[in-house]
Amino acid sequence: MRARWSNILLSLWLVVAPLILGFDSPQARANTVTVGLCLFLFVLVADSIPAFRFVDTALGLWLLASPFLLGYSDERVPTVNNIIVGLLVTTLSLMPRRRAGQLFLRPRRALHA
Repeated sequence: MRARWSNILLSLWLVVAPLILGFDSPQARANTVTVGLCLFLFVLVADSIPAFRFVDTALGLWLLASPFLLGYSDERVPTVNNIIVGLLVTTLSLMPRRRAGQLFLRPRRALHA
């Protein structure tokens, strides 16, 4: 649950980061906002369909690689922002999902006599 809310906050940060941090590159602005919107959508979908959390993982990995693939790695602010957020999104999306009241203990199997 915490991972979900954290990724929602990170997605919102991605949408507003170009305005707050003043990205110069149009590629950096467009990429960051687009990934933020997609991440927001897929975090919400992954709550109902857990397999979609791997889309969140892919978006986090894309954030890590995009400055180099889209050619704005020479701009420090968007590159550092996307790498840090990409690492956080990827890590959070891979965390096991916890259900209310559930501990991370293996369920015991019934012993049949």
